[in-house]
Amino acid sequence: MVVGVFRLRKRAGLWLSFCLALAVFFPHPAMPATPKRGGPVGPRVMGVRHFATTGYARVVLVLNRESLDFRFGTLKNPSRIFVDIPRGSLSRRFKIPSIKASGNGGGLISGFRFGKLHKGALRFVVDISSKLSRHNVFALPDPDRIVIDLRGEKTPEEESEPPRPAQREIAKKAPPAPLPTPPIPPSREGPGGPDMELTAKFLSGQGRIVLDPGHGGRDPGAIGLHQIVEKEFVLEISRLTAAALQKRLPPGNRVYLTRNRDRYLPLQARTSMANDLKADLFISIHANSAPHRGTKGIETYLLSEASSARALEVAARESETTIARMTDLQKILQDLMLRSKVNESHSLAQLVHRSMVSGLQRKYNPVKDLGVKRGPFFVLLGAQMPSILIETAFITNPVEAGRGRTRKYKLALAEGIAEGIAGFVAVRLRQARRTR
Repeated sequence: MVVGVFRLRKRAGLWLSFCLALAVFFPHPAMPATPKRGGPVGPRVMGVRHFATTGYARVVLVLNRESLDFRFGTLKNPSRIFVDIPRGSLSRRFKIPSIKASGNGGGLISGFRFGKLHKGALRFVVDISSKLSRHNVFALPDPDRIVIDLRGEKTPEEESEPPRPAQREIAKKAPPAPLPTPPIPPSREGPGGPDMELTAKFLSGQGRIVLDPGHGGRDPGAIGLHQIVEKEFVLEISRLTAAALQKRLPPGNRVYLTRNRDRYLPLQARTSMANDLKADLFISIHANSAPHRGTKGIETYLLSEASSARALEVAARESETTIARMTDLQKILQDLMLRSKVNESHSLAQLVHRSMVSGLQRKYNPVKDLGVKRGPFFVLLGAQMPSILIETAFITNPVEAGRGRTRKYKLALAEGIAEGIAGFVAVRLRQARRTR
């Protein structure tokens, strides 16, 4: 009897194993797949990048995979923008950046927060500290990310503050002859309006150029040999460049300086001034320095990811920040809508740089040409026109610092910059004629 029960159980076990094997290899067509415990895994937030300048901010959520069904919206009292990512989660190594620590809220953002909704979605909240004129949220691939663009409204003080043309200051401080201060021609729609060919604007006396003497006030910039201070050195070159441009350009065109005296001006305020003036060109003028006195030469930059480790160091110094912070900015640059001006900025940089070097080589020997390079300069970020940054000389080099003490050298630099800018306008005219 015991043996019979044992045999029966053994046969039942074999039969059960056979049925299970059939179920695995030949599943019933109506049998639904068993979902994994907890449901499908959604995107994971790997990091948050952010950058802000006056009136503009961008926040980027970096994901490990694409998110097509995210939703976003605004909330009031207090003002917030949110992004909901279904089944989203945070990376274990994720650390939310601090706006206060970076000082990079730009007056628009006061903080970030994450939270979980009852339906399992991950909510990202951006706290807004001032009124927005518009915002946009969209996804981008390679790497997968969600981008939040914010534009702020101007304050009454910004609306009422009149711009200062360079001519007015030069007439007071840059002898011998005062430069005229023609009225700003009204902006017109149509063929002669703001979309007209750049050269045509300058030929009709409607062109606007902003020269930006670097540093100023409590920020002296580089300290060189022979007691040369960068902020004073570049201000004089900028004034001479403005005067040289007025001689080359038709009457009515305007040349502005971001600062006309020794005063501190935040980096973001410089490009904001150029944007508010609807300038056609923006040129930031600086002087270089290096720990080794033998380092010398002239180099010109346009905004992009750094083309070398040294370019990153120069950008960090001129942007008053660290190399680590510049590395974050380079990642932001990959997302910013700046590509439309890169080619024009490169052409402007090439012409101005070539003109400076050739002009100096006619009067000085030797002159080292360090070429045109790319770098993530804060002062160029956000410019809505072709923009470049010029490193005119190494004031820590005995030869270049010695030349920099003289007005003759500064004038030669200014003439080269002005000649290059005038050449850029002429090149655009020739290109326009070819295409007609």
